[in-house]
Amino acid sequence: MLLAAVVAAPVTSTAGAAPTAPAPADLKNVEAVLDYIRANPDDVALVTQGISHNADQLTAVASAIKIVHLAAYVDAVRKGKAKPGERVPVARWNAYHLPGTDGGAHEAALKRLNPGASVTLDQIVSAMIEESDNAATDLLRDRFGPDALRKIARTRVGTVNGEALRAFGGCALPADVCLRKYVKAGKQLQLTLPGFAEQAAWSKTVARIKPGVLRGVLAELTKDKMARKHLEWPMRQPGADLGTLVIGTKEGAMPGVISEAMYIVQPGEKPFETVLVLRDLPEATWFSGLRSYAHQQFIVRMATDASFLARVRAALK
Repeated sequence: MLLAAVVAAPVTSTAGAAPTAPAPADLKNVEAVLDYIRANPDDVALVTQGISHNADQLTAVASAIKIVHLAAYVDAVRKGKAKPGERVPVARWNAYHLPGTDGGAHEAALKRLNPGASVTLDQIVSAMIEESDNAATDLLRDRFGPDALRKIARTRVGTVNGEALRAFGGCALPADVCLRKYVKAGKQLQLTLPGFAEQAAWSKTVARIKPGVLRGVLAELTKDKMARKHLEWPMRQPGADLGTLVIGTKEGAMPGVISEAMYIVQPGEKPFETVLVLRDLPEATWFSGLRSYAHQQFIVRMATDASFLARVRAALK
């Protein structure tokens, strides 16, 4: 989830070890990401094959938390409590939207789906995963209930826009109540957002989960055909080669935070699941990571290059 007032354009711990080199200011490629991780182990969570770094610390993971909502959807469908074809009025979906706070995700989802008066529940889920629409996420939280999300995440999963309304929209009530009143009123509010530093401080308090738990959720989703259909949306983009790599992913970004929950499947191999969180990023470093997508390339490199994975593992010892 991205706050547009900051974003200029639309992925066994040894905490406390002394940095061995200065942290790069520009996350321009995978080597820069590795250097940043080596220099800032306290501000990194990485859980993947043979690496469990800061896995058990509650960590703000931005929109990567949305795979918990996806898991709740899959579970509800499996138990007959929801149907993918269930109709949802677009007006209700729109009522959850906070303009200018999601990097244009809601508008992009509406453009892709080109709906009439209603969309299916499955399309709402697709908007949450593909465009990272916060309105879809909060609608789904209400549809399945916070207890269902808590059970999966093993911690409370709050609203997205309710938290923003409470922090920046002048609502002094609990976030759930703020969102409920906003949706009921049916009148969209344009928030005045503060600068990067204040938003970054707020980002630390929301969308928190243990990265090890999040990776476990991701691993379970790789076993479900419906979940994989949503997470593997990049494979439907031009140029994707299903014969080389299959990628399923949910990225996340909030001021100061870049996160990724990604699995990679090579032909004849089991999924390689990774959760990576870079937090407390300086503003310029954060922007550079959003531009380069080097963190995503970093995960792919770990999955496909055993020697590089060994280097990452060694950097966190």
